[in-house]
Amino acid sequence: MGILDSLASFIDNEGLAEAFAVKPDDPAKVRKPMRDGIARTREQYAARGNGTVKASGRWWQVQNGIVAFTVKVGGGTLPLNGASTNHIPEAMFDVFLTKLEQALDAGELDEALKLNQDERAKSQAPGGGARAADLPAGSDRRPGIDREDWDDLTWAQRQKVNALYRQGKNPDGSAIAEVGYKPDAPLAA
Repeated sequence: MGILDSLASFIDNEGLAEAFAVKPDDPAKVRKPMRDGIARTREQYAARGNGTVKASGRWWQVQNGIVAFTVKVGGGTLPLNGASTNHIPEAMFDVFLTKLEQALDAGELDEALKLNQDERAKSQAPGGGARAADLPAGSDRRPGIDREDWDDLTWAQRQKVNALYRQGKNPDGSAIAEVGYKPDAPLAA
């Protein structure tokens, strides 16, 4: 048995190749949307006027000295304490946000955030069209970022381009999985 033959005992092109290809979870990336939401909530809450009780897109509403707080991450809600919306005394809301941020930094919400992210990815896979895994590499690809003339499109044209993209299609109606991602393709009639 030669030296070259003895090298085979070190090689595992199946199990190790799979382990090599696995991308480790980046906790900072998973936590970023929630961290940004907490910062935005602090800013909005600090800037609220006396008459401000609620506004669309905000994580909080104030009524009768109580804050109704809902964490909205990835197009869904992240339950805290077993509920989608939690009620906190208004005087304690800043302290609550600080503790929530500490829990986030300590990794106590990582599992729930990862589960929320996985569920969102499953729910966004369009039936019959391309799934997120079939789309080009790079999670930040979408027509609103990649299309050169996006700002010149009308609202209706933007809606049409986004609807086609969610179906796994380019603006001209061609399947992304078949012809590749072409964000600047002419709009289908």
